[in-house]
Amino acid sequence: MSKHIHASDPVTALSGMPTTSPSTAQYLLRIDDLTPSMEPGCWPALVALIRRHGLQPILAVIPDCQDPTLNRCQPDPHFWSELRTLQKAGATIGLHGYRHLCQPRGYGLVPMHRSNEFVGLPAATQCAWIRHGIQLLHRQDLTPTLWVAPRHGLDRTTLQALRANGIRILSDGFGTAPYSRLGCIWLPQQIWQPHLYSRGLWTLCIHPATLTPAGLASFASFLDLHADRFTSVPRVLSEWSIPEATLGNHLQSLHGCLRLHVRRLLRPEIST
Repeated sequence: MSKHIHASDPVTALSGMPTTSPSTAQYLLRIDDLTPSMEPGCWPALVALIRRHGLQPILAVIPDCQDPTLNRCQPDPHFWSELRTLQKAGATIGLHGYRHLCQPRGYGLVPMHRSNEFVGLPAATQCAWIRHGIQLLHRQDLTPTLWVAPRHGLDRTTLQALRANGIRILSDGFGTAPYSRLGCIWLPQQIWQPHLYSRGLWTLCIHPATLTPAGLASFASFLDLHADRFTSVPRVLSEWSIPEATLGNHLQSLHGCLRLHVRRLLRPEIST
């Protein structure tokens, strides 16, 4: 068994990483757009499923949400305590941008959306936003150790700002296994609906405010059959080989983005 390494210590993880990876498919659960004023939607049901199956998901939290499409309710007085409880039970807190105010800034390293929060901004701005976002979550006794870019918008400057603020793990990009690129560990995020695979690491992203009852039921049924395949960020860092990115990784990521662009043209309701 590989040494258990905490998610906030990726440098140690890389220096002592295994040379092989699990032979069967594993899944990471990621829950996005978490903010105290969000529409609850399926969030309470998701929390119940997390507890029932002992999951340790990525919780992508917006530190200072100013997005009117997400701030639709009065702040939930139990929101922050709920996250602290989930963190204590093993969830990884993801820094989901800063204010989630996206504008047409152009494509970044993961070319999925022209509208995003960070791409193209000066280094000082990106660094300040990331630093302040971390501070805001620290005030709630939450420790973000991973970056989740709003609308997948990040560039090389974003990565420099993250490294300067002690975050070297991303949940983004396409592929079937983690890899290292530009001084950070990339955990690919490829699916928005549960699907059974035979090999690889698959991050399932759920938006609780827009998850339909049918989508929730599908996820619950998948967990009933395959909850034992769900892993956590610390386990991935200690159990998976994390090599430097290759040309194949870049081509695989670009192919995944292209597929999603085509899917959105055919099915605009898909949330990515």
